[in-house]
Amino acid sequence: MERLRAKRVRAVKEGTLIATVDIGVSYNTGYCTTLDGRSTRPFRFDNTKEGFDKFWCMTILSKKRFGCDEVLVGYESTGPYAEPLVHYLTGKQVKIVQVNPMHTKKMKEVNDNSPLKTDDKDPRVIADIMRLGRALSIVVPQGDAAYLRRLNNARERHVGEQTALLNQLQQLVFLIFLSSKQCSRTSSARRLSTS
Repeated sequence: MERLRAKRVRAVKEGTLIATVDIGVSYNTGYCTTLDGRSTRPFRFDNTKEGFDKFWCMTILSKKRFGCDEVLVGYESTGPYAEPLVHYLTGKQVKIVQVNPMHTKKMKEVNDNSPLKTDDKDPRVIADIMRLGRALSIVVPQGDAAYLRRLNNARERHVGEQTALLNQLQQLVFLIFLSSKQCSRTSSARRLSTS
């Protein structure tokens, strides 16, 4: 089986449209910009096929408007919420990258001395990180590899839950037996003092 690994995107070429997405559970925030700073306003779109169509339409319109040759789509890696958008974009003529959430947080602090999250600020910060070449290409597993990844993620989650439950059970047993020993010592001491 061929080993697939994410690669760092070193630099964004001139003539590339940078389209970024702040991923959310029910809706996302998109933003398009170029290396020379021309950009759109951040825009919202639903986490549905219709919403993805809106994002793609805005991306293509921005590509034509700014005279770009290619499109680089970036998002902050936020677990499974980005998966539907990534699968939607795999059939399009784009390169997809992801940005480390820690880089996003630190860049927000550098830009305006505030790590606070806002939906309009995040896609701009993601674009800044991509301009610096601090993004990773993504590997989208398909077929058996995708199925195996989902099973592995579910297993890891369940093992973590099992460990947490075992720890809670051990603490409860410890507390019950500790308090019952203390109660028996106290009643023995009372019997001795009264006799």
